[in-house]
Amino acid sequence: MNSFGSAPLGAKGPAGRPFRAAHIALCLLAVCLLPALAFLGSCSSKGSDPTFTDPPTPPTQDWLFDVNGTAADDVYACGAKGAMFHFDGTAWSAVAMNTADPIVRMWKEDAGSALYAVGHKGRIWRNTAGSWSGMDSGTTKNLYGIGALEGVVHAVGQDGAICRLSGSTWSPVTGRMFLLNENNVPTDTLQVAEDIASLVTVNNYFLGGAYRDPDYTGTRVGVYGTRGMVLAPNSDPQFVGPWILRPISGEQIVPHEWVLCTTSDPAVLSRNFLGTSEGWLFKLTRDDNGKNVWQKFYPSLTVDPGSGVNDIWVDDAGNAYIVTDEGQVVFQTADYDYSAHTGRRAVLYDNVERLTGIWGTGPDNLWFVGFREGTILHGVHNQANDQFVVTSTPVTFPAKSAGPAMATDHLGRPLN
Repeated sequence: MNSFGSAPLGAKGPAGRPFRAAHIALCLLAVCLLPALAFLGSCSSKGSDPTFTDPPTPPTQDWLFDVNGTAADDVYACGAKGAMFHFDGTAWSAVAMNTADPIVRMWKEDAGSALYAVGHKGRIWRNTAGSWSGMDSGTTKNLYGIGALEGVVHAVGQDGAICRLSGSTWSPVTGRMFLLNENNVPTDTLQVAEDIASLVTVNNYFLGGAYRDPDYTGTRVGVYGTRGMVLAPNSDPQFVGPWILRPISGEQIVPHEWVLCTTSDPAVLSRNFLGTSEGWLFKLTRDDNGKNVWQKFYPSLTVDPGSGVNDIWVDDAGNAYIVTDEGQVVFQTADYDYSAHTGRRAVLYDNVERLTGIWGTGPDNLWFVGFREGTILHGVHNQANDQFVVTSTPVTFPAKSAGPAMATDHLGRPLN
């Protein structure tokens, strides 16, 4: 069973940092990407209140959300308007995906060469031998994440949607789970399909996202009224039901938070990271009792407490490359320890536009994408001196008409 812990004894949080609830800097939960949450134009602007009612203008821009691949000469980038681009080792070219809706996230099988992609309206694609084919997910909910949970492929998304793959067939997953208090005692039962705000990530050990805080009494706007959480399969006989829900943090400085991204490695615990909407990074470790514990790194990766960690890629040596809402590429060595003052964390790239996805084959071949209009970025990192050489490639997005006015759900969240 997974639990959460802070950094090792002696590590201290950001003393004196003013409390402010996240103002919806959830990059992957932006209006054109994840309608579970919307944000006010520029997510990284300081002091803005969260809102569901003022989407960016224009509502659909030429933004890329993720990048992934199988080799240096087989890389894909996906984004708004159903955009998909392929790099063959020489140049990027557009790939027709037969949709005008956002393609949000991609994932490669741990074993094998199949690549998957998920997007809005329950769409899932599988790429084998260089060709994408659509799959019936069994849901029309927007999908935001995909990966393998305990070796079984799952896709997750809007309102707690969970789909499981068996062979070539997807089927929705239902069930009950328990919310635990700080003493790990069940306090309430929740319906997966009703009380989860959204699930965003899949890790070998859990599904991640946020749930609606049952104790919140204010107006539910932005991330207000949500708690970051992981949803794990139930392996403890003292609990009933197939799932265990664990809040990620009860700290006062992060009362509203989402799990936005993860890395996943079933064999090596230290290669499992998660990043949150408040800019915190966690790594999976094992405590003295043999339990898996998510260790929180101080300080946070972002300056603004409402800016999040959107994607993480880990190299062969266990070093992490991280992209954030604040437009940064951050490098953290495998031995980084804030309390022991060992290892290092360095900002390699710092720009205005938020970054949403990163992937590579090594430090000398890193691809990253984000909200820079129609642009794919490539980085070469010298780990000895942290020199980071970045080049950019423009790509042409498919055309998409403005369409009808944006529809909203009962909380005012955009549905388009």
